[in-house]
Amino acid sequence: MRQRRLWAVVSGLALASLSEVAIAAMPDGYPVSPTGDAGDLPVAETPEMARSQASLLSEESSAESLENAVSPISTVPPRPSPELALQPQFSPHAVQDSVTAPRLDTAAIAPPPPADIEAWLAQVDPGRDRFPDDAPPAPLPPEAPLDTPRPTPLPSGPGSDVSFFVADIQVTGSTRFDDITLEGAVAPFEERTVTLAELQQAADAITQLYLNEGYITSRAILNTQTVVDGVVQIQVIEGSLEAIEVEGTERLQAYVRDRVALGAGTPLNQADLEDRLRLLRGDVLFESVEASLRAGSDVGKSLLIVRVVEARPLQGSISSDNYSPSSVGDVRFTGRLEYLNPAGFGDRIFASASWTDTQGSKVYELGYSVPLNPRDGTLTLRLNPNEFRITDSSQPIFGLNVRGETDIYELSFRQPLHRTPRDEFALSAGLRYRTGSTLVGDGFITNASRTTIFSFGQDYIHRGIKGAISARSQFRLGRDVSDVVNFENTFLSWIGQIQRVQLLTPDNLLVIQGDVQLASTNLPGSEQFFIGGGPSVRGYAQNQRFGDNGIRLSIEDQITLTRNDVGKALFRLTPFLEGGYVWNSGNAANVADNNFLLGTGFGLLVTPLPDLSARFDLAIPLVDVRELATDPVRGARFYFSVGYQF
Repeated sequence: MRQRRLWAVVSGLALASLSEVAIAAMPDGYPVSPTGDAGDLPVAETPEMARSQASLLSEESSAESLENAVSPISTVPPRPSPELALQPQFSPHAVQDSVTAPRLDTAAIAPPPPADIEAWLAQVDPGRDRFPDDAPPAPLPPEAPLDTPRPTPLPSGPGSDVSFFVADIQVTGSTRFDDITLEGAVAPFEERTVTLAELQQAADAITQLYLNEGYITSRAILNTQTVVDGVVQIQVIEGSLEAIEVEGTERLQAYVRDRVALGAGTPLNQADLEDRLRLLRGDVLFESVEASLRAGSDVGKSLLIVRVVEARPLQGSISSDNYSPSSVGDVRFTGRLEYLNPAGFGDRIFASASWTDTQGSKVYELGYSVPLNPRDGTLTLRLNPNEFRITDSSQPIFGLNVRGETDIYELSFRQPLHRTPRDEFALSAGLRYRTGSTLVGDGFITNASRTTIFSFGQDYIHRGIKGAISARSQFRLGRDVSDVVNFENTFLSWIGQIQRVQLLTPDNLLVIQGDVQLASTNLPGSEQFFIGGGPSVRGYAQNQRFGDNGIRLSIEDQITLTRNDVGKALFRLTPFLEGGYVWNSGNAANVADNNFLLGTGFGLLVTPLPDLSARFDLAIPLVDVRELATDPVRGARFYFSVGYQF
């Protein structure tokens, strides 16, 4: 529909709107649009800037085994990075510049036939990651036991051998165990003659109940008392934290204390406390986190000492890949900088720039992220200005001087409702406002549109020693308005993704990922589902096929070939098979007759240094998608991605 409108412009008929115009592909399948909004996928979160990863690590034994784990959800499946790294939209009406554009001299241009235009028009920024884009969770560090004080046994005092009759033992002060459980612990000492030493054993039995459940600072004591009618009192003192002292930082004292306190309930549980410390160790703000528990001023009171080393505030990365459409330059370069904790309460400022070798695509990002509560509820603001122009002279529409720009403003919030080192469930909501325009010739505007979207997402991840599973879902309600013609479209779509990582052997990791998008009606180009290219179905050109709806499946086996002296993988062979299918909603015709892609091949992951990684893939298309029988047959395609973090 949008393609026919552009044909009308070029042929001198009525100009119409292209809600999200971009030049997608030549008839032989070369897309010409950039791969997506940089603001939708933080490029610095992985060594491969186009493939953001999510950590699935839960134990030290799995840290090396699960080096390539589940990634944050995106509508283009990311490739697992060489090293494990585990994880919206609306706005006011945009005011466009009032400029009188010169008329395009269509007589001087010989337009291509309408049938070919549909192969060229697509979306300039397909939005690779449409989930709320806070930084994905960092890899969970190996579990370090909490340094706890050793319990001091009560000395045997004079008269410990004195015996007397005990009819009943009453336990007071316990909130963790019910009366039946407590009675079971002391029953062997009731209705018989016992010594003081045996009564102490009864108190120790109750203490052991607490220790077995991880309540390491709780204890039962036998106070000095007068036994009346054979009734003995045992008092339970449930442990609690008297104070949390933070060493090694001044500005993040409250940040650390508030998060650790979430695991410091009464009675104090060692497992809960260690979970909070492990999550803190995975925080990008810290290089290391250690803790020790010390005896407090009274029985059952403890003092927690937390020692932290802050991470370098300024961090960044550079990368290069050939994941961009050839019509705007297929080789892409990306740089990203991030400044941690500028205001002193765990916030982040980040910026990135991405451009192609022909300068046909320029994508920028500026954002600010701030935690709003100790449970890591995070608010993120983003600005993404993008520019593109057709630079491939082999394109039949190269002489039209097609170019465009978009601006994206995004506000998103993500709140984990349950979070441990093993499981996490979170809800998110976002508001995005996008403006875009496409120009032809000397400045004739063929498309000027505004898109507003509200999103609501859910995500869950479970980590195990030998595997992990991640699932995400997002509903998107939006409105697309064109300023060139009187056109408005309201749409609803759903995006889902599931990923499974399974350690088959210590040197063999299986990664499976499935993606789906369903739409109630026709979608603007920025919301469509794209398949083909390095981050998607390998063996085909970038954005080879697109539609309102789509499914995609990828299966990859990562086989470690060699390791370094410390056991980290240096080279990994990655055979893969992946495919996808797209179709349009409503009465809109499909972009091409064959919308099914299937590719296979193998790759090589190389990690010579901890901060340097590379990926090389050779893929063969298994389905012929030539537009015409006379088009040349496409053979194997080569993809690469190299990244360095500093």
